[in-house]
Amino acid sequence: MRRHPLLLISVALLLTAWSATAGIPRTEAQQAITKIRGQEPLRSALMGVLAVRADGDTIVALNIREKLVPASNMKLLTTGLALHRLGADYRFETRLAYSGEIVDGRLQGDLYLVGGGDPTTGARTDCAEAVNKTFAAWAQLLADAGITAIDGRVLGDPRIFGDVTPQNLGWTFDDLGCNYGAGPTGLNFFENAQNFYITPGAAGLPVNYRVQYPDTPWMQYANHTVTGSARSSNSLYYVNGSLAPLGELAGSFPIDRRGYTLECTNAYGAYTCAYYFHNFLQQTAGVEVKGGWGDITPQGGIRTDLSFGAALDAAAAPEELTRLGSTFSAPLSEIVRDTNGESDNFYAETLLKMVSLRSGRTAGQDDCQDAAEAGMRALGLRTDNCYQQFDGSGLSRKNYVSPEFFVKFLRKMTTLPVWDAFFASLPTPGAKGTLEDRFPKAPQEFKDRIHMKTGSMNGVRCFSGYILSTDGDPKHTIIFSLLINNCPAASYLMVPPMDAIIEALAAEN
Repeated sequence: MRRHPLLLISVALLLTAWSATAGIPRTEAQQAITKIRGQEPLRSALMGVLAVRADGDTIVALNIREKLVPASNMKLLTTGLALHRLGADYRFETRLAYSGEIVDGRLQGDLYLVGGGDPTTGARTDCAEAVNKTFAAWAQLLADAGITAIDGRVLGDPRIFGDVTPQNLGWTFDDLGCNYGAGPTGLNFFENAQNFYITPGAAGLPVNYRVQYPDTPWMQYANHTVTGSARSSNSLYYVNGSLAPLGELAGSFPIDRRGYTLECTNAYGAYTCAYYFHNFLQQTAGVEVKGGWGDITPQGGIRTDLSFGAALDAAAAPEELTRLGSTFSAPLSEIVRDTNGESDNFYAETLLKMVSLRSGRTAGQDDCQDAAEAGMRALGLRTDNCYQQFDGSGLSRKNYVSPEFFVKFLRKMTTLPVWDAFFASLPTPGAKGTLEDRFPKAPQEFKDRIHMKTGSMNGVRCFSGYILSTDGDPKHTIIFSLLINNCPAASYLMVPPMDAIIEALAAEN
């Protein structure tokens, strides 16, 4: 793989401390950004900016040590750390194994889909394999072992993560039912999402809904929605949990709006995966399965009935299973590309959990936080009073990072062997991803120089990344972080000032 020229700069030069506190930089970018900062919609916002050249010159410095909510800029830290700790070629493994024994082609026991945390199973991002291709590979492992029928069950086994609550406890309640608020387990399916198709009903009556994908016949839904008046707001939301197969649709939907897909969460990812593979075996692979399907709880119980309080059989311990074989995800470099390019929360959360596991900890939230901080310190980055990582995706408002810390981290990444994979994962304007519609009238030469991650939530807008130099000199590459908090202006009002800031920075090289 071709090395980006920034790697040619010596490690010593890259890690040389810059002085952003000795005085305000006398650059045109500093002046332009100060002016933008003093106008609406940023006048009353809290804003921090640091931009330095790779050789250490400071371009812009404004509130560089202010600890701010970074939103999805947190994915830069998660993906960079995952690449460093796991390696760009790392692949998630899913094992097929069984209990009991094989007699005359019949498995007299249960088939286990032993998850290794793969977030791409059944997903629809570029790095994910088509689900039927994955299932065909799994079915081939059975065929290679001579299994033509299963007397037991197909069981989804997500125990590697062991989470009782896969979703982060720092996420707000209104995010938990949205597809971007799905939590990963050891075995996943369709990023543990659930899609509904919504159309308006009669005025004042509930909306019409139908389950689109995946099919989840075990679920029951309470429809507490209402069809609102013309031009009213769409406030639909979905609530569910892992205690029982119940979901609630609520909120209002305007009567004059066309139908659309409401993307929500599925609390039974491993169960859904087992259900779909069970059907594939019987309908496509010609393998009879007598016992149905189920999953395994973090406590080691086999669930075939999702009713709360149902009696559970004990699952076989992992070391007691007989292995049939394994399949593997795409390389981590490709998963990271989709994580940053599409700002995929589900992938980011999975990466942090795996980093924690590989650090000798559990995949629990506290251990993930500890693993992230320990990883930063191992990179030589001080974390006190400048960095708090509460999740992997940036969905939590308990994340706090300073612009200075982001820039130090981004500089450090340029010195690591995984730099190529990390840099290639960052979106550019006009290309597929979160920057696809930014800078539509800018020349291609400008777009090609911008490589940055977006971050947004209510009141928060962020950009962090790299701006390549026009002269091709890697020492002139600008490394920057722009974090804006407490600015609940409409998204379209935030585009002009933020783009103007990036343009001002780019004009410096």
